[in-house]
Amino acid sequence: MGIGMLINLRHFVITGASKLKEIPFQIGNLTNLQILPRFIVSKTGGSGIGELKNCSNLQGVLSIFGLHEIMSVKDARDANLKDKQKIEELIMNWTNDCWDSRNDVDELHVLESLQPHKNLEKLTIAFYGGSKFPSWIGDVSSKMVELTLKICKKCMSVPSLGGLSLLEVLCIQGMGKVKSIGAEFYGECMNPFASLKELRFEDMPKWESWSHSNSIKEDVGAFPCLKRFVIKKCPKLIGELPKCLRSLVKLDVSECPELVCGLPKLASLHELNLQECDEAMLRGDEVDLRSLATLELKKISRLNCLRIGLTGSLVALERLVIGDCGGLTCLWEEQGLACNLKSLVVQQCAKLEKLPNELQSLMSLENLEIIGCPKLESFPEMSLPPKLRFLEVYNCEGLKWLPHNYNSCALEHLRIEKCPSLICFPHDKLPTTLKELFIGHCEKVESLPEGMIHRNSTLSTNTCLEKLTIPVGELPSTLKHLEIWGCRNLKSMSEKMWPSNTDLEYLELQGCPNLRTLPKCLNSLKVLYIVDCEGLECFPARGLTTPNLTRLEIGRCENLKSLPQQMRNLKSLQQLKIYQCPRVESFPEEGLAPNLTSLEIGDCKNLKTPISEWGLHALTSLSRLTIWNMYLPMVSFSNEECLLPTSLTNLDISRMRSLASLALQNLISLQSLHISYCRKLCSLGLLPATLGRLEIRNCPILKERGFIAPNLTSLKIDDCKNLKTGISEWGLLHTLTSLWSLMPATLERLQIQNSPILKERCSKEKEEYWPNIAHIPSIRIVRE
Repeated sequence: MGIGMLINLRHFVITGASKLKEIPFQIGNLTNLQILPRFIVSKTGGSGIGELKNCSNLQGVLSIFGLHEIMSVKDARDANLKDKQKIEELIMNWTNDCWDSRNDVDELHVLESLQPHKNLEKLTIAFYGGSKFPSWIGDVSSKMVELTLKICKKCMSVPSLGGLSLLEVLCIQGMGKVKSIGAEFYGECMNPFASLKELRFEDMPKWESWSHSNSIKEDVGAFPCLKRFVIKKCPKLIGELPKCLRSLVKLDVSECPELVCGLPKLASLHELNLQECDEAMLRGDEVDLRSLATLELKKISRLNCLRIGLTGSLVALERLVIGDCGGLTCLWEEQGLACNLKSLVVQQCAKLEKLPNELQSLMSLENLEIIGCPKLESFPEMSLPPKLRFLEVYNCEGLKWLPHNYNSCALEHLRIEKCPSLICFPHDKLPTTLKELFIGHCEKVESLPEGMIHRNSTLSTNTCLEKLTIPVGELPSTLKHLEIWGCRNLKSMSEKMWPSNTDLEYLELQGCPNLRTLPKCLNSLKVLYIVDCEGLECFPARGLTTPNLTRLEIGRCENLKSLPQQMRNLKSLQQLKIYQCPRVESFPEEGLAPNLTSLEIGDCKNLKTPISEWGLHALTSLSRLTIWNMYLPMVSFSNEECLLPTSLTNLDISRMRSLASLALQNLISLQSLHISYCRKLCSLGLLPATLGRLEIRNCPILKERGFIAPNLTSLKIDDCKNLKTGISEWGLLHTLTSLWSLMPATLERLQIQNSPILKERCSKEKEEYWPNIAHIPSIRIVRE
């Protein structure tokens, strides 16, 4: 039965089929059809454009693809788009290929014949190959609200659109042959583009001039309602922008290097973004930016500073971003900016040598970021702005001195990174308001500030601090978050550093190769990371006195000989991860923390205690277990001996060199099993009925296929070369909805039973899984 027999069908929706080349023949018989979001014109085998003739009830959005396949004007006229009064949005697509071989006259006549009804609200024309547009596009009686003309490479001019009195959004993009836009664009009306709110010109490589109509009323002007204006990638455009844009709120001009006109009066403008333009755009006697709140200047040629004429008009400016301006030597001339500025970001300005002394007069400044300014050596001697909360200095190679007089501001976050010339902090105490201090990749810094912090929540010191000295007795009791990275000479953390009532909750020690001892009595600690600390050999004799610890990670500590003792006392510990600690030989005799929910052990070469002696069966809350690259003399992983708790839901076993078989049917809660790189594994045995996800990778001698997993929903098999037959015996039943792509190349037979979802996804017509299973000689997909 063809689709043409479904005469009562009202909705025909195709999704997720980007490679679809045609839709079923006889769709024109569906006279009751209301929703058809996508229609593809086909020369042979599918539907021609004339199939739409009798579909008079279509409504909503209609996208037509393949309009270059229309054979004649008559076929286009037969589509009768003009009669389909309920269509609100029409998208007309030709092809982005074969531009030279397409006849521009034929395509013009086709587009003329595809005229829609006048109440259409949205229209997109893409990849059209005509040299001009038909007159109906600019018909003054049209009710069009949005119009997009996209990549019409052969068009020599833009259509007359000024008379579209309801048009609110206009986007003209990729008109490669348009050289000028003049009075014809505006039309003959006295008030062109009366309702337009957004105008975009993008990717117009040959556009050189834009002349404005002389017939426009001076007291009204064109674009009286325009709020957003974008000009992008118009490298040859010269001349002036429209004047009297009294409603404009946002202006974006980018990649227009020849546009050297000054900005017109823009008294309502709230946001201005200029990128890859000439500095001349910022000049002019009529500059009026009294409402501007955000100014972004990037890659502005010839810009060496902001002129007085510009800064004087920026009375409402709150955010200023200057980036990639290679000629910038100072930010602004002496008059400076009004005090409303809240955020100042300067980045990648290679010649910037100093910041203005008037910085302190920016009474509202809260955020200051200086990034990638290699010639900047210091901050002004004056104090920082009083309301400054965030200060970041990043990748400033020449910076030697940080600002003084911190106490005069409300600084909360101070981040200094990749400043290799910075030697030390000022002698001033950091402000009592500071919450975060981050120092990274500052090779010459030898010490943290004296009288360091009174009230703090985060302290981070990052890599390459070769001679770091942490002030004794200076860490505040309110400190909650501490990270120390790459402090090569740090040997110990004195008890005097830690107040008896410390609130520290997070401690991360990473890349401190000479650290030999850890602090004690961190009663509030919840998270402890110890990574790349080669000098650490043992934990305190009494273990970790951290009753609130919930997460512990120990990794790449090459000389660590044992794990913390008394782990049974860590009743709050839920996550434990230990990896690449080659000298650890055993677990604590009294066992692991009793309430663990997640345990990962990996690449601890000398930890050869049999799993049966790990005490895992006693961890009744354990839900996730990961074991990888262990040298355990373990041939069989069976839960018949109660090795594992029945609470396990996720089990991941990888690179177990001796493992030959599994038997996990007693893990009655197991939902996900991942086995990889177990090269001696030949049998999986029976698996629990609860298993939903199974992934097997790089188990080259695995042969057995007799396990049962009745609730399996996802299966992934990769590089199991001896697995050749019997997928149907693996329990691929009605629950399986996902069959992962990496099926073994040697698989000879695939049978999927009673799985309607998987049947559809594996079908040759669907093309979703078919490319991944097409190599299998025998494929049988049945529904019982």
